[in-house]
Amino acid sequence: MKKFLKKNKYTAIALLVFIILVVLFAQFVNIFFPRQGEAIYGNRLDGIDEVKITAQQYEAIENVLTEEDSVLTAEAELKGRLLNVIVDLKDDVSKETAKELPKKVLEQLEEDKIKYYDIQVFLKKKNEDASFPIIAYKHHKKDGFSYTKDR
Repeated sequence: MKKFLKKNKYTAIALLVFIILVVLFAQFVNIFFPRQGEAIYGNRLDGIDEVKITAQQYEAIENVLTEEDSVLTAEAELKGRLLNVIVDLKDDVSKETAKELPKKVLEQLEEDKIKYYDIQVFLKKKNEDASFPIIAYKHHKKDGFSYTKDR
């Protein structure tokens, strides 16, 4: 072994330095990024499987909105515990009429889902209108929607 180390002492030193650098780098990563292996939402999504929104409910939300005369298109998607509904409105729709549409989203969901998910409804038009876009937001612990300021 001594003969091998004498013959390859620079290689052994380089190998030893490399191993030390790898260990130091691993420690550095653990110090500055301690939760690297955890899910992006942490434990905030615990229990989501018990109140999952089905594809039929997404379709029901989109259909009930598009059946309204004031709506061009509607799209629903889920991001974690936040249900986003984007509604494109016709240009002649008043803001009072638009503010009635988020209630139709709640009608398509069961009470347990309303109590679990936050719901956002984006009401927008293609043309320029000072009253739009309107964002209706319902926190899962609140009873009703709140709307963007001055709208």
